[in-house]
Amino acid sequence: MSSLAVHLHTSPELPNKVLNHADDIASTLSAVGIDYRQVELPAALRPGCEQAEFDAAYGLWLQAFMGKEGHVQQELFNLQRNDPQKLELRARYLDELVQSSASTWLFLGGFAQLSVHLDDYVYVLQGERGDLLTLPAGTRHWFDLGEEPHVLALRLSPSEDTPERTGDDIASRFPRLGD
Repeated sequence: MSSLAVHLHTSPELPNKVLNHADDIASTLSAVGIDYRQVELPAALRPGCEQAEFDAAYGLWLQAFMGKEGHVQQELFNLQRNDPQKLELRARYLDELVQSSASTWLFLGGFAQLSVHLDDYVYVLQGERGDLLTLPAGTRHWFDLGEEPHVLALRLSPSEDTPERTGDDIASRFPRLGD
């Protein structure tokens, strides 16, 4: 079940509220300019599946989706617990990042945690299959795969730019996935 915890940025251990219903998550995020919705996906794949299996199941659907949404870049997070690069991949997104263009995060299987820092609040989404979150350009965020990742997710973007570190240590003050 997806969940959203809303924290005052000075209270990382104690959320102001925790939401578990998609409509409540959507309305809370919409109020701060973030689009959240659940989408029907064409196939159920396990995290760690082969690239050929992913391409066969999602290739045409993803091409149409990206075209409709205006995305030109994709980054696939396809990890399971025994992946030898899991720590390196996790570390790449654990610091607060910002991207000059909008980005869309689509959860295809497993779970991961996407945290968004807006003004005085941090919104921590435990995302699962079918969750789609679109962050406006310039939104500060970080992404946690977990110590023992089990995730199949995409980061989509309408440009070739990539997220850059902000230099703020706020992400280190908030609980990690699994804490």
